[in-house]
Amino acid sequence: DARPPRLTADTGVYPALYQGQCIKFGDGYTTAEIKLWDGSDWTWHKIPVSGHRSRHLVDTNKRKSPSLVVSERKCHLSVPFGINPKDLPSKEKVLSVDLGINTTATVAVVSSTGTVMHREFIHPSKDIDRRDSRLRRISAKASETLGGKGGKKRCDQSRGNLRQVKGTSMKGKLYRGFCRPLYRKATNINREIAQKVSRAIVNIAKSFDVQVIVFENLSGWRPKGGKKRSTLKQRYHGWLKSRLQELTEQKWSELGGKVQYVLPHYTSKYAYDGSGQVRRDQKNYALAVFSTGKRYNADLNGTLNIAARYWHKVLKGQKSREVWLGKSSRHTPRIPVTLSAIWTLHLDCRGEDTPSTTS
Repeated sequence: DARPPRLTADTGVYPALYQGQCIKFGDGYTTAEIKLWDGSDWTWHKIPVSGHRSRHLVDTNKRKSPSLVVSERKCHLSVPFGINPKDLPSKEKVLSVDLGINTTATVAVVSSTGTVMHREFIHPSKDIDRRDSRLRRISAKASETLGGKGGKKRCDQSRGNLRQVKGTSMKGKLYRGFCRPLYRKATNINREIAQKVSRAIVNIAKSFDVQVIVFENLSGWRPKGGKKRSTLKQRYHGWLKSRLQELTEQKWSELGGKVQYVLPHYTSKYAYDGSGQVRRDQKNYALAVFSTGKRYNADLNGTLNIAARYWHKVLKGQKSREVWLGKSSRHTPRIPVTLSAIWTLHLDCRGEDTPSTTS
């Protein structure tokens, strides 16, 4: 026969505190009374609330059952709220975002006529340097542990045998939990970078009164490794594309905004002015050289084309994979959507609306 079910104390989840039964909040959420077991009886304990956000100030928000989150050093309350934000009014401008490797985020505010109203680079270099310094320390420790360049395997030859020294691996592999504190710190810094950049994107969208934030659809995208001894692969590991899009969408949707995605193909490969393909500057890869000889920031060029693809889809009502079609029956695509295509559409619309003065 099967054994009867038994109570498992470690459930892997934090306990939920139900209103009126386990928790009571004071006026203004300044205090909270929690029912706790003191060893002999369940009693109410009043605890001051040191800080909170402003979701409880909105009348339409509904508070859910909080959870008691306990860590090694302290415990705090996680109070979720059900929100029903009102949609922001439609505007004739959008905020486009290009998430890059050299620059964390490049944003631009572009109107439906193709007018660029604002451009900005978001790159918390101080936090990135802190993260990269810890990753370099991990790399140096791994090289020393494995006996690579800059270090060699350490062993103890006492008593006629080889004995592994603590922190090394005789099999050429790193032990479990290698540099765990450094990895944890680097991960936490990465999370902080994502929070700062997403907050900056949302603040720019609020200041320019836009409704839609546009990203490239990078789901399923896989990076290609760089040349030998290149740091490109390491920088790809620190790329926060998915985390940034997720956090921005969460924060912006809470305010009633919308987040849209466009095709990422060739947004940085073609010049925004319609002059054709660009090539990267050999001395500075962050610069794109147009066929006309003009030098322009490659990330900013991609940002403008991202906004153009969104407006082309809205104005033309079709997917923005291609603009100009060949004259043959196969309809060969000539050039992807760029900002110059929006200029052309705007001029065509003005020409149709303007009455003719010739007889």
